[in-house]
Amino acid sequence: MLKRFVLIATILLVAYVLFLMGRLSFFEDAGQKKKNETEITETDSNKVNSFQFVKYTKNGEKEIEIEGDSADIFAQQVDLENVIAKAYADQAPVTLTADKGTFDRSTSLVHLKDNVVATSEDGSRLLSESLDIHPSSKTVSTTEIAELKKDNIQLQGKGARGDSQLQTLEFDKQVRVEIQNEETQVPTVITCDGPLFLDYDRNFAKFQNNVVATDARGRLSSDVMDVYYDRSNRVIEKIIASGNVVIEQNGNVTFSDIVTYLAKDGTIILGGNPEAFYRPHKGEQGPDEAFYPSFNFRPAEPRVSQDKFDLEKDVAINERSVLGVR
Repeated sequence: MLKRFVLIATILLVAYVLFLMGRLSFFEDAGQKKKNETEITETDSNKVNSFQFVKYTKNGEKEIEIEGDSADIFAQQVDLENVIAKAYADQAPVTLTADKGTFDRSTSLVHLKDNVVATSEDGSRLLSESLDIHPSSKTVSTTEIAELKKDNIQLQGKGARGDSQLQTLEFDKQVRVEIQNEETQVPTVITCDGPLFLDYDRNFAKFQNNVVATDARGRLSSDVMDVYYDRSNRVIEKIIASGNVVIEQNGNVTFSDIVTYLAKDGTIILGGNPEAFYRPHKGEQGPDEAFYPSFNFRPAEPRVSQDKFDLEKDVAINERSVLGVR
């Protein structure tokens, strides 16, 4: 009888121990499952959190600000959406927006892509499908087609770089600039193979390689063209063209080594050894040939640096001179 009681008690004790072990295992599994769910929730929460970052220079001045959505904020390279950034130069920021972007913590390099727009404080706007911000050098760059809009000027080219304030820029190739003329309503269009250097502070641009400028008066082409812009009147003030210069207007063609074009009144100042081709208008007297020998311009006098002629005046063939020449 005693043996049976001991046996039953032992069986009950073993069963109770097994029951307790099962309960303990259940709670441990449940706790682990809850812990995993918490980690997943936190990870999902990170993907929708806003990311904000500000970098300062050694002098305590802001260098760059960036914020965006859907960021893994703990990653070395942070992926962003709905990006807003500010790149500082002399405490004057350029504001940049883009659909997407990445931020590299180690280099502070910001890469923006899709519908990138950079806007400076003076209203300049640079548009591209991608743009890199280099905070340490206070510059921006892109290898894509970029479009710059400022005042009545619209510029497009492939590959560009410049300072963060969009005041000094360089475009690599496929350059086209259009400057609206409010008086004539006919824009001045300048194209070149590139590169183009642009300095807004000096109101100056240098076009290189296969440069062609057209306006209401005619067409001017050369190897290199320096263009000076009158910001107050929002028009081109002067063009200095050099290397294989060709002037075309109303069927007349003039060749020269260097030409200065004063856009306000259409005056041309020729340099080097000019050569002209003239096509007589209907009813004019003159030889049938379209070619006329080179003009022999006098050496520049102290008061006149170069010989001048006006594109809008007719050529006097029989006198072998051009009206407006001094």
